[in-house]
Amino acid sequence: MVKHNIRIYAFTIIGLAFIIYAILFVTTQNMDNIDFQKALTHISTTISINIIIWTLFISWAWKWKIFYPWLVQTPNLSGNWEGIIKSNWKDGTLEPINTEVDIKQSFFYIQVRIKTGESRSYSVGASFDIDKERGFQQLFYSYLNTPKSGVRNRSEIHYGSTLLNFEGFNISEIEGEYWTSRETTGEIKLKRKNIINLVDYAKNKDDSNK
Repeated sequence: MVKHNIRIYAFTIIGLAFIIYAILFVTTQNMDNIDFQKALTHISTTISINIIIWTLFISWAWKWKIFYPWLVQTPNLSGNWEGIIKSNWKDGTLEPINTEVDIKQSFFYIQVRIKTGESRSYSVGASFDIDKERGFQQLFYSYLNTPKSGVRNRSEIHYGSTLLNFEGFNISEIEGEYWTSRETTGEIKLKRKNIINLVDYAKNKDDSNK
């Protein structure tokens, strides 16, 4: 689970409301002749503005680095990832499996989809385990894996769970391990796809200049 600092959230919400109200009050009132009726209307206006601001925050602004880690504890893992899966099936003699991972994340939920040459996986439940005091920054999810029909004679539909580890907020690499209902386990290593593309582009550019 994520250890949110409820006190920080409360202070931020209340503090923002006071700041907005103060700005409305100062910019609309004649300090020599205060209109208390107008001052009361500022309360409803302040609430409306706060709702808009927090709606924008929940929709996309939570991803900004400025809010991590004092307000937002979960880094943004949304995007496309590439990597390999190494299974212990057949005593670990199999070659690593190339995989593509698509992660969709909002302020309230995260969904993971994995694609390999033979199967597709969809998360059926996911949550972060972030506790800086214990040194934990992890994503845990359970999934349903559906192999292609042509390989189900040797690879059946199954459930599994994955634990991914990461560090910091600007994440470009994650790795971890998984377990399946077929009693197999393995390792998974991923890199952001855009990071990989940038590295390849830089390498190709250097080669063309030689």
